[in-house]
Amino acid sequence: MKVYRIVAWCIGRRKYTRIFFVLVLVLVLFITVGLFTHIPEPRPKSKRINQLESRLRTKKVTKLESDLSWVPRISLGDHFIHTYLSEGAMFKENGKTFDVDAEISTSLVYSFSPHVEKKTAEMFPDPAHQHVFFANSPAIVWHQNELICVLRIWLDKERYDAKKNYPYNHFQDNYLYTQKFDRHFRPITNGSLLGIPAPNNFRIGDGPIEPRIFKVGSNVFLTINTGLFFEKGNVMDYTLMWDFLRNTMMVPKIANGGIKPRPLSKGIPRDKHWAAYDDRGVLYFVHNLDPLRVLKCTMNASCSFIVHEGTSHKFSDYKNHLRGGTPFEIYQYPYYIAVAHCTLFRRSKSGQTRRYYTTHMVVFHAKERRVVYVSDNIQVHSDILNSAPIVRTTYIDDPFVFPVGLILEDPDIMYLGVHINDYSSVLLRIRGLRRLMHRVIQLDAVQQAKKGPEPGTLHTFVRTSNAKATGYDFHH
Repeated sequence: MKVYRIVAWCIGRRKYTRIFFVLVLVLVLFITVGLFTHIPEPRPKSKRINQLESRLRTKKVTKLESDLSWVPRISLGDHFIHTYLSEGAMFKENGKTFDVDAEISTSLVYSFSPHVEKKTAEMFPDPAHQHVFFANSPAIVWHQNELICVLRIWLDKERYDAKKNYPYNHFQDNYLYTQKFDRHFRPITNGSLLGIPAPNNFRIGDGPIEPRIFKVGSNVFLTINTGLFFEKGNVMDYTLMWDFLRNTMMVPKIANGGIKPRPLSKGIPRDKHWAAYDDRGVLYFVHNLDPLRVLKCTMNASCSFIVHEGTSHKFSDYKNHLRGGTPFEIYQYPYYIAVAHCTLFRRSKSGQTRRYYTTHMVVFHAKERRVVYVSDNIQVHSDILNSAPIVRTTYIDDPFVFPVGLILEDPDIMYLGVHINDYSSVLLRIRGLRRLMHRVIQLDAVQQAKKGPEPGTLHTFVRTSNAKATGYDFHH
Protein backbone atom coordinates (compact mmCIF):
# COMPACT_ATOMS: atom_id res chain seq x y z
CA MET A 1 0.00 0.00 0.00
CA LYS A 2 2.84 2.38 0.86
CA VAL A 3 4.54 1.65 -2.49
CA TYR A 4 1.28 2.47 -4.29
CA ARG A 5 1.00 5.83 -2.47
CA ILE A 6 4.61 6.74 -3.29
CA VAL A 7 4.09 5.99 -6.98
CA ALA A 8 0.80 7.95 -7.03
CA TRP A 9 2.49 10.89 -5.30
CA CYS A 10 5.37 10.92 -7.85
CA ILE A 11 3.06 10.73 -10.83
CA GLY A 12 0.87 13.46 -9.44
CA ARG A 13 3.75 15.91 -9.09
CA ARG A 14 5.10 18.27 -11.67
CA LYS A 15 5.91 17.41 -15.29
CA TYR A 16 9.67 17.14 -14.70
CA THR A 17 9.16 14.89 -11.72
CA ARG A 18 7.06 12.52 -13.82
CA ILE A 19 9.72 12.40 -16.55
CA PHE A 20 12.40 11.65 -13.95
CA PHE A 21 10.30 8.84 -12.50
CA VAL A 22 9.77 7.23 -15.91
CA LEU A 23 13.51 7.30 -16.62
CA VAL A 24 14.19 5.60 -13.29
CA LEU A 25 11.68 2.86 -14.13
CA VAL A 26 13.35 2.27 -17.54
CA LEU A 27 16.76 2.01 -15.87
CA VAL A 28 15.46 -0.53 -13.35
CA LEU A 29 13.94 -2.54 -16.20
CA PHE A 30 17.25 -2.72 -18.10
CA ILE A 31 19.13 -3.78 -14.97
CA THR A 32 16.58 -6.52 -14.27
CA VAL A 33 16.75 -7.89 -17.82
CA GLY A 34 20.54 -7.88 -17.70
CA LEU A 35 20.63 -9.86 -14.47
CA PHE A 36 18.42 -12.64 -15.80
CA THR A 37 19.70 -12.82 -19.39
CA HIS A 38 22.64 -15.12 -20.12
CA ILE A 39 25.19 -13.67 -22.51
CA PRO A 40 27.51 -16.42 -23.79
CA GLU A 41 31.19 -15.95 -23.27
CA PRO A 42 33.06 -15.24 -26.49
CA ARG A 43 35.34 -18.02 -27.70
CA PRO A 44 38.78 -17.39 -26.18
CA LYS A 45 41.36 -16.30 -28.69
CA SER A 46 44.74 -17.90 -28.92
CA LYS A 47 47.87 -15.94 -28.16
CA ARG A 48 48.77 -16.05 -31.83
CA ILE A 49 45.40 -14.61 -32.90
CA ASN A 50 45.77 -11.74 -30.42
CA GLN A 51 49.26 -10.98 -31.72
CA LEU A 52 48.09 -11.14 -35.31
CA GLU A 53 45.10 -8.86 -34.73
CA SER A 54 47.37 -6.41 -32.96
CA ARG A 55 49.56 -6.31 -36.08
CA LEU A 56 46.43 -5.85 -38.21
CA ARG A 57 45.53 -2.75 -36.23
CA THR A 58 48.96 -1.24 -36.73
CA LYS A 59 49.77 -2.37 -40.28
CA LYS A 60 48.16 -0.52 -43.17
CA VAL A 61 46.24 -2.99 -45.33
CA THR A 62 45.06 -2.05 -48.80
CA LYS A 63 41.29 -1.83 -49.07
CA LEU A 64 39.83 -4.93 -50.66
CA GLU A 65 38.88 -4.25 -54.27
CA SER A 66 37.97 -7.34 -56.23
CA ASP A 67 39.60 -7.86 -59.60
CA LEU A 68 36.48 -9.60 -60.89
CA SER A 69 35.58 -8.56 -64.39
CA TRP A 70 31.90 -8.00 -65.04
CA VAL A 71 29.87 -11.08 -65.92
CA PRO A 72 26.11 -11.31 -66.46
CA ARG A 73 24.18 -11.83 -63.23
CA ILE A 74 22.34 -15.13 -63.17
CA SER A 75 18.68 -14.34 -62.59
CA LEU A 76 17.45 -17.38 -60.67
CA GLY A 77 16.04 -17.76 -57.16
CA ASP A 78 17.52 -19.67 -54.23
CA HIS A 79 16.13 -23.03 -53.14
CA PHE A 80 17.12 -25.27 -50.22
CA ILE A 81 19.17 -22.54 -48.54
CA HIS A 82 21.68 -23.77 -45.97
CA THR A 83 23.70 -21.34 -43.82
CA TYR A 84 26.60 -22.55 -41.71
CA LEU A 85 29.85 -21.43 -40.11
CA SER A 86 32.78 -22.41 -42.30
CA GLU A 87 35.98 -23.15 -40.38
CA GLY A 88 38.99 -22.96 -42.66
CA ALA A 89 42.69 -22.48 -42.05
CA MET A 90 45.58 -20.33 -43.28
CA PHE A 91 48.96 -21.83 -44.17
CA LYS A 92 52.58 -20.81 -44.61
CA GLU A 93 55.95 -22.54 -44.66
CA ASN A 94 55.73 -23.75 -41.06
CA GLY A 95 52.27 -25.24 -41.57
CA LYS A 96 48.84 -24.16 -40.39
CA THR A 97 48.97 -20.70 -38.87
CA PHE A 98 45.46 -19.94 -37.61
CA ASP A 99 41.76 -20.59 -38.14
CA VAL A 100 39.43 -18.40 -40.20
CA ASP A 101 35.69 -18.60 -39.55
CA ALA A 102 33.10 -17.21 -41.95
CA GLU A 103 29.35 -17.49 -42.38
CA ILE A 104 28.62 -19.17 -45.73
CA SER A 105 25.28 -19.78 -47.40
CA THR A 106 24.67 -22.39 -50.12
CA SER A 107 21.57 -22.94 -52.24
CA LEU A 108 20.31 -24.72 -55.34
CA VAL A 109 19.52 -22.43 -58.29
CA TYR A 110 19.22 -24.76 -61.31
CA SER A 111 19.09 -28.45 -62.19
CA PHE A 112 20.38 -29.73 -65.53
CA SER A 113 18.73 -33.05 -64.75
CA PRO A 114 16.52 -34.69 -65.96
CA HIS A 115 16.29 -32.51 -69.10
CA VAL A 116 19.83 -33.30 -70.30
CA GLU A 117 19.42 -37.04 -69.76
CA LYS A 118 16.13 -37.09 -71.67
CA LYS A 119 17.59 -35.01 -74.50
CA THR A 120 20.61 -37.30 -74.73
CA ALA A 121 18.52 -40.47 -74.84
CA GLU A 122 16.82 -39.09 -77.95
CA MET A 123 20.21 -38.92 -79.71
CA PHE A 124 21.16 -42.59 -79.31
CA PRO A 125 19.85 -45.26 -81.71
CA ASP A 126 18.92 -47.85 -79.09
CA PRO A 127 15.53 -49.39 -79.98
CA ALA A 128 16.00 -51.98 -77.23
CA HIS A 129 16.03 -49.12 -74.66
CA GLN A 130 18.51 -50.87 -72.40
CA HIS A 131 20.89 -47.99 -71.68
CA VAL A 132 20.62 -45.61 -68.71
CA PHE A 133 22.10 -42.14 -69.14
CA PHE A 134 23.61 -40.08 -66.32
CA ALA A 135 24.53 -36.42 -66.83
CA ASN A 136 27.21 -35.29 -64.41
CA SER A 137 30.26 -33.00 -64.09
CA PRO A 138 28.69 -29.69 -65.29
CA ALA A 139 31.49 -27.37 -66.44
CA ILE A 140 30.47 -23.71 -66.86
CA VAL A 141 31.96 -20.47 -68.22
CA TRP A 142 30.68 -17.13 -69.53
CA HIS A 143 31.77 -16.21 -73.06
CA GLN A 144 30.35 -13.26 -75.03
CA ASN A 145 27.35 -13.01 -72.69
CA GLU A 146 26.50 -16.67 -73.19
CA LEU A 147 26.85 -19.30 -70.48
CA ILE A 148 28.59 -22.30 -72.03
CA CYS A 149 27.83 -25.56 -70.26
CA VAL A 150 29.56 -28.90 -70.89
CA LEU A 151 28.44 -32.06 -69.11
CA ARG A 152 29.69 -35.61 -69.07
CA ILE A 153 27.20 -38.21 -70.33
CA TRP A 154 27.90 -41.53 -68.63
CA LEU A 155 26.36 -44.85 -69.64
CA ASP A 156 27.77 -46.77 -66.63
CA LYS A 157 28.54 -50.21 -68.03
CA GLU A 158 29.51 -51.43 -64.55
CA ARG A 159 25.81 -51.64 -63.60
CA TYR A 160 25.46 -54.77 -65.79
CA ASP A 161 28.44 -56.68 -64.37
CA ALA A 162 26.60 -58.46 -61.54
CA LYS A 163 23.94 -60.12 -63.74
CA LYS A 164 25.98 -60.12 -66.97
CA ASN A 165 22.90 -58.71 -68.77
CA TYR A 166 24.82 -56.37 -71.04
CA PRO A 167 22.93 -54.25 -73.59
CA TYR A 168 22.69 -55.53 -77.16
CA ASN A 169 23.87 -52.23 -78.62
CA HIS A 170 27.36 -51.26 -77.56
CA PHE A 171 28.38 -47.60 -77.15
CA GLN A 172 31.42 -46.08 -75.48
CA ASP A 173 31.00 -45.24 -71.79
CA ASN A 174 31.36 -41.47 -71.95
CA TYR A 175 30.39 -38.54 -74.16
CA LEU A 176 30.26 -34.77 -73.69
CA TYR A 177 27.04 -32.76 -73.99
CA THR A 178 27.11 -28.99 -74.57
CA GLN A 179 24.52 -26.23 -74.55
CA LYS A 180 24.45 -22.43 -74.18
CA PHE A 181 22.10 -20.43 -71.93
CA ASP A 182 21.32 -16.80 -71.17
CA ARG A 183 21.36 -15.37 -67.64
CA HIS A 184 17.80 -16.58 -67.03
CA PHE A 185 18.87 -20.08 -68.07
CA ARG A 186 16.78 -19.92 -71.20
CA PRO A 187 18.43 -22.08 -73.89
CA ILE A 188 20.28 -20.17 -76.61
CA THR A 189 21.27 -23.33 -78.49
CA ASN A 190 19.89 -26.83 -78.74
CA GLY A 191 21.85 -29.34 -76.70
CA SER A 192 24.25 -31.46 -78.72
CA LEU A 193 27.04 -33.98 -78.29
CA LEU A 194 30.49 -32.47 -78.50
CA GLY A 195 32.28 -34.33 -81.26
CA ILE A 196 35.54 -35.26 -79.57
CA PRO A 197 36.84 -38.58 -80.94
CA ALA A 198 38.02 -40.92 -78.20
CA PRO A 199 39.77 -44.30 -78.46
CA ASN A 200 37.92 -47.43 -77.40
CA ASN A 201 40.76 -49.07 -75.47
CA PHE A 202 39.08 -50.66 -72.47
CA ARG A 203 35.91 -52.54 -71.62
CA ILE A 204 34.79 -49.71 -69.32
CA GLY A 205 35.85 -46.11 -68.84
CA ASP A 206 36.46 -45.16 -72.46
CA GLY A 207 35.54 -41.74 -73.80
CA PRO A 208 36.17 -38.23 -72.41
CA ILE A 209 35.32 -37.64 -68.73
CA GLU A 210 35.50 -34.91 -66.08
CA PRO A 211 35.32 -31.78 -68.28
CA ARG A 212 36.63 -28.46 -66.95
CA ILE A 213 36.06 -25.37 -69.08
CA PHE A 214 38.02 -22.14 -68.68
CA LYS A 215 39.17 -19.01 -70.53
CA VAL A 216 42.62 -17.60 -71.22
CA GLY A 217 42.17 -14.15 -72.67
CA SER A 218 39.52 -14.53 -75.38
CA ASN A 219 40.26 -18.26 -75.82
CA VAL A 220 38.01 -20.97 -74.42
CA PHE A 221 39.54 -24.34 -73.54
CA LEU A 222 38.26 -27.59 -72.15
CA THR A 223 40.30 -30.17 -70.28
CA ILE A 224 39.18 -33.78 -70.14
CA ASN A 225 40.87 -37.02 -69.26
CA THR A 226 40.79 -40.49 -70.77
CA GLY A 227 42.94 -43.61 -71.00
CA LEU A 228 45.47 -43.39 -73.83
CA PHE A 229 48.23 -45.56 -75.25
CA PHE A 230 51.50 -43.82 -76.08
CA GLU A 231 54.68 -45.00 -77.84
CA LYS A 232 55.71 -48.60 -77.34
CA GLY A 233 52.24 -49.47 -76.10
CA ASN A 234 52.62 -47.69 -72.76
CA VAL A 235 49.40 -46.42 -71.20
CA MET A 236 48.23 -43.59 -68.94
CA ASP A 237 44.98 -41.97 -67.79
CA TYR A 238 45.92 -38.51 -69.02
CA THR A 239 44.68 -34.92 -69.23
CA LEU A 240 43.88 -33.60 -72.72
CA MET A 241 43.12 -30.05 -73.86
CA TRP A 242 40.39 -29.16 -76.37
CA ASP A 243 40.25 -25.75 -78.05
CA PHE A 244 36.52 -25.11 -77.73
CA LEU A 245 36.32 -22.36 -80.36
CA ARG A 246 38.57 -24.00 -82.97
CA ASN A 247 37.62 -27.66 -82.37
CA THR A 248 41.21 -28.82 -81.99
CA MET A 249 42.54 -31.54 -79.70
CA MET A 250 45.91 -31.14 -77.97
CA VAL A 251 47.85 -33.71 -75.97
CA PRO A 252 49.92 -31.69 -73.45
CA LYS A 253 53.66 -32.27 -73.54
CA ILE A 254 55.62 -31.60 -70.35
CA ALA A 255 59.22 -30.76 -71.11
CA ASN A 256 60.78 -31.28 -67.69
CA GLY A 257 59.36 -34.34 -66.03
CA GLY A 258 55.97 -35.47 -64.87
CA ILE A 259 54.12 -38.76 -64.68
CA LYS A 260 55.10 -41.17 -67.45
CA PRO A 261 53.05 -43.84 -69.24
CA ARG A 262 54.02 -47.44 -68.56
CA PRO A 263 53.14 -50.97 -69.70
CA LEU A 264 49.53 -51.96 -69.05
CA SER A 265 50.72 -54.98 -67.06
CA LYS A 266 52.09 -52.60 -64.40
CA GLY A 267 48.81 -50.74 -63.96
CA ILE A 268 47.52 -47.47 -65.41
CA PRO A 269 49.12 -44.32 -63.91
CA ARG A 270 46.89 -41.25 -63.51
CA ASP A 271 47.68 -37.65 -64.37
CA LYS A 272 44.44 -35.69 -64.06
CA HIS A 273 42.48 -33.07 -62.09
CA TRP A 274 44.63 -30.19 -63.38
CA ALA A 275 43.20 -26.83 -62.23
CA ALA A 276 43.74 -24.12 -64.86
CA TYR A 277 44.14 -20.39 -64.25
CA ASP A 278 44.78 -17.35 -66.43
CA ASP A 279 47.51 -15.06 -65.13
CA ARG A 280 47.44 -11.93 -67.32
CA GLY A 281 46.90 -13.87 -70.53
CA VAL A 282 49.25 -16.78 -69.76
CA LEU A 283 47.93 -20.31 -69.12
CA TYR A 284 48.95 -22.08 -65.94
CA PHE A 285 47.77 -25.28 -64.30
CA VAL A 286 47.93 -26.18 -60.64
CA HIS A 287 48.93 -29.71 -61.55
CA ASN A 288 48.83 -30.90 -57.94
CA LEU A 289 47.86 -29.17 -54.69
CA ASP A 290 49.92 -31.17 -52.19
CA PRO A 291 52.81 -31.34 -52.85
CA LEU A 292 52.37 -28.21 -54.94
CA ARG A 293 53.21 -28.51 -58.62
CA VAL A 294 52.47 -25.76 -61.15
CA LEU A 295 52.70 -25.95 -64.95
CA LYS A 296 53.17 -23.04 -67.33
CA CYS A 297 51.76 -23.80 -70.79
CA THR A 298 51.51 -22.29 -74.23
CA MET A 299 48.21 -22.14 -76.10
CA ASN A 300 49.19 -25.31 -77.98
CA ALA A 301 49.73 -27.22 -74.71
CA SER A 302 53.52 -27.20 -74.54
CA CYS A 303 54.13 -27.16 -70.80
CA SER A 304 56.88 -27.12 -68.20
CA PHE A 305 56.94 -27.25 -64.42
CA ILE A 306 57.77 -23.93 -62.78
CA VAL A 307 56.99 -25.28 -59.29
CA HIS A 308 57.72 -28.88 -58.44
CA GLU A 309 57.64 -29.72 -54.75
CA GLY A 310 58.26 -33.24 -53.53
CA THR A 311 60.63 -35.82 -54.92
CA SER A 312 58.17 -38.34 -56.31
CA HIS A 313 55.10 -38.45 -58.53
CA LYS A 314 53.93 -41.63 -56.85
CA PHE A 315 50.21 -41.35 -56.15
CA SER A 316 48.50 -42.95 -53.16
CA ASP A 317 44.71 -43.22 -53.08
CA TYR A 318 44.76 -43.47 -49.29
CA LYS A 319 47.19 -40.60 -48.63
CA ASN A 320 46.66 -38.03 -51.40
CA HIS A 321 43.29 -36.68 -50.24
CA LEU A 322 43.04 -33.12 -51.60
CA ARG A 323 42.74 -33.09 -55.40
CA GLY A 324 41.81 -30.67 -58.16
CA GLY A 325 38.19 -29.75 -58.75
CA THR A 326 37.26 -26.52 -60.53
CA PRO A 327 39.57 -24.14 -62.43
CA PHE A 328 40.95 -21.22 -60.42
CA GLU A 329 39.34 -17.81 -60.94
CA ILE A 330 40.94 -14.48 -60.06
CA TYR A 331 39.45 -12.75 -57.04
CA GLN A 332 41.89 -9.96 -56.27
CA TYR A 333 45.28 -10.29 -57.86
CA PRO A 334 47.37 -12.21 -56.93
CA TYR A 335 44.69 -14.19 -55.05
CA TYR A 336 42.73 -16.84 -56.95
CA ILE A 337 39.98 -19.11 -55.67
CA ALA A 338 38.90 -22.62 -56.67
CA VAL A 339 36.96 -25.49 -55.15
CA ALA A 340 38.88 -28.75 -54.80
CA HIS A 341 37.54 -32.21 -54.10
CA CYS A 342 38.77 -34.50 -51.37
CA THR A 343 38.76 -38.30 -51.58
CA LEU A 344 38.95 -40.15 -48.28
CA PHE A 345 38.61 -43.84 -47.45
CA ARG A 346 36.75 -44.64 -44.28
CA ARG A 347 36.75 -47.86 -42.32
CA SER A 348 33.15 -49.06 -41.92
CA LYS A 349 31.83 -51.10 -38.99
CA SER A 350 31.66 -54.15 -41.25
CA GLY A 351 35.38 -53.84 -41.95
CA GLN A 352 34.89 -52.64 -45.54
CA THR A 353 36.62 -49.57 -46.91
CA ARG A 354 34.25 -47.00 -48.41
CA ARG A 355 34.96 -43.81 -50.38
CA TYR A 356 34.00 -40.50 -48.80
CA TYR A 357 33.96 -37.28 -50.88
CA THR A 358 34.06 -33.67 -49.70
CA THR A 359 34.59 -30.24 -51.30
CA HIS A 360 36.87 -27.43 -50.11
CA MET A 361 37.52 -23.81 -51.11
CA VAL A 362 41.19 -23.16 -51.88
CA VAL A 363 42.85 -19.73 -52.13
CA PHE A 364 46.05 -19.60 -54.18
CA HIS A 365 48.66 -16.82 -54.37
CA ALA A 366 49.57 -16.73 -58.08
CA LYS A 367 52.55 -14.38 -57.80
CA GLU A 368 54.34 -16.32 -55.06
CA ARG A 369 52.74 -19.63 -56.13
CA ARG A 370 51.60 -20.97 -52.80
CA VAL A 371 48.38 -22.20 -51.21
CA VAL A 372 47.16 -19.60 -48.71
CA TYR A 373 43.88 -20.98 -47.37
CA VAL A 374 41.75 -24.14 -47.39
CA SER A 375 38.19 -24.33 -46.05
CA ASP A 376 36.50 -27.21 -44.32
CA ASN A 377 33.88 -29.20 -46.25
CA ILE A 378 31.37 -27.00 -48.10
CA GLN A 379 27.97 -27.87 -46.67
CA VAL A 380 24.72 -28.06 -48.64
CA HIS A 381 21.13 -28.72 -47.59
CA SER A 382 20.44 -32.37 -46.80
CA ASP A 383 17.51 -32.35 -49.23
CA ILE A 384 19.98 -31.66 -52.06
CA LEU A 385 22.25 -34.52 -51.02
CA ASN A 386 19.33 -36.91 -50.70
CA SER A 387 17.58 -35.83 -53.90
CA ALA A 388 19.47 -38.43 -55.96
CA PRO A 389 20.38 -42.07 -55.30
CA ILE A 390 24.01 -43.08 -54.95
CA VAL A 391 24.97 -44.77 -58.21
CA ARG A 392 28.17 -46.59 -57.20
CA THR A 393 26.93 -48.27 -54.03
CA THR A 394 29.71 -50.84 -54.40
CA TYR A 395 32.18 -48.16 -53.31
CA ILE A 396 30.19 -45.35 -51.66
CA ASP A 397 27.73 -45.15 -48.75
CA ASP A 398 27.57 -41.40 -48.07
CA PRO A 399 25.91 -38.81 -50.37
CA PHE A 400 28.18 -36.15 -51.84
CA VAL A 401 28.60 -33.37 -54.38
CA PHE A 402 31.55 -33.24 -56.79
CA PRO A 403 32.73 -29.85 -58.17
CA VAL A 404 33.99 -29.19 -61.73
CA GLY A 405 32.65 -25.74 -62.71
CA LEU A 406 33.05 -22.33 -61.07
CA ILE A 407 31.88 -18.78 -61.85
CA LEU A 408 32.57 -15.70 -59.74
CA GLU A 409 29.62 -13.33 -60.19
CA ASP A 410 30.65 -10.56 -57.79
CA PRO A 411 32.88 -10.24 -54.71
CA ASP A 412 30.33 -12.07 -52.54
CA ILE A 413 28.78 -14.72 -54.82
CA MET A 414 30.11 -17.68 -56.76
CA TYR A 415 28.42 -20.54 -58.58
CA LEU A 416 29.46 -24.17 -58.52
CA GLY A 417 28.64 -26.73 -61.17
CA VAL A 418 28.45 -30.03 -59.31
CA HIS A 419 27.02 -33.49 -59.70
CA ILE A 420 25.12 -35.20 -56.90
CA ASN A 421 26.09 -38.80 -56.15
CA ASP A 422 27.20 -39.40 -59.80
CA TYR A 423 23.47 -39.23 -60.66
CA SER A 424 22.40 -35.68 -61.52
CA SER A 425 23.88 -32.25 -62.29
CA VAL A 426 22.97 -28.96 -60.60
CA LEU A 427 24.15 -25.38 -60.18
CA LEU A 428 24.78 -24.16 -56.62
CA ARG A 429 25.04 -20.55 -55.44
CA ILE A 430 27.48 -19.74 -52.63
CA ARG A 431 27.20 -16.46 -50.71
CA GLY A 432 29.54 -15.01 -48.09
CA LEU A 433 32.78 -14.77 -50.06
CA ARG A 434 33.34 -11.06 -49.48
CA ARG A 435 33.90 -11.27 -45.73
CA LEU A 436 35.87 -14.52 -46.00
CA MET A 437 38.21 -13.26 -48.72
CA HIS A 438 38.67 -9.90 -47.03
CA ARG A 439 39.81 -11.69 -43.88
CA VAL A 440 42.07 -14.13 -45.76
CA ILE A 441 43.77 -11.38 -47.76
CA GLN A 442 44.21 -9.17 -44.69
CA LEU A 443 45.74 -11.93 -42.62
CA ASP A 444 48.01 -13.07 -45.42
CA ALA A 445 49.31 -9.53 -45.77
CA VAL A 446 50.64 -9.60 -42.22
CA GLN A 447 51.68 -13.24 -41.75
CA GLN A 448 54.60 -12.65 -44.17
CA ALA A 449 54.68 -16.13 -45.67
CA LYS A 450 57.82 -16.93 -47.64
CA LYS A 451 56.37 -20.08 -49.22
CA GLY A 452 53.48 -22.50 -48.87
CA PRO A 453 53.16 -25.39 -46.43
CA GLU A 454 55.34 -28.49 -46.48
CA PRO A 455 54.10 -31.54 -48.45
CA GLY A 456 51.40 -33.46 -46.61
CA THR A 457 50.12 -30.47 -44.59
CA LEU A 458 46.97 -29.88 -46.65
CA HIS A 459 46.12 -33.59 -46.77
CA THR A 460 46.38 -33.76 -42.98
CA PHE A 461 44.14 -30.72 -42.57
CA VAL A 462 41.27 -31.97 -44.75
CA ARG A 463 41.45 -35.47 -43.26
CA THR A 464 41.40 -34.29 -39.63
CA SER A 465 38.77 -31.66 -40.40
CA ASN A 466 36.43 -34.25 -41.92
CA ALA A 467 37.17 -36.78 -39.18
CA LYS A 468 36.20 -34.19 -36.56
CA ALA A 469 32.98 -33.32 -38.43
CA THR A 470 31.86 -36.91 -39.05
CA GLY A 471 33.48 -39.07 -36.38
CA TYR A 472 34.68 -41.42 -39.14
CA ASP A 473 38.01 -43.25 -39.08
CA PHE A 474 39.84 -42.49 -42.33
CA HIS A 475 42.83 -44.35 -43.78
CA HIS A 476 46.05 -42.37 -44.16
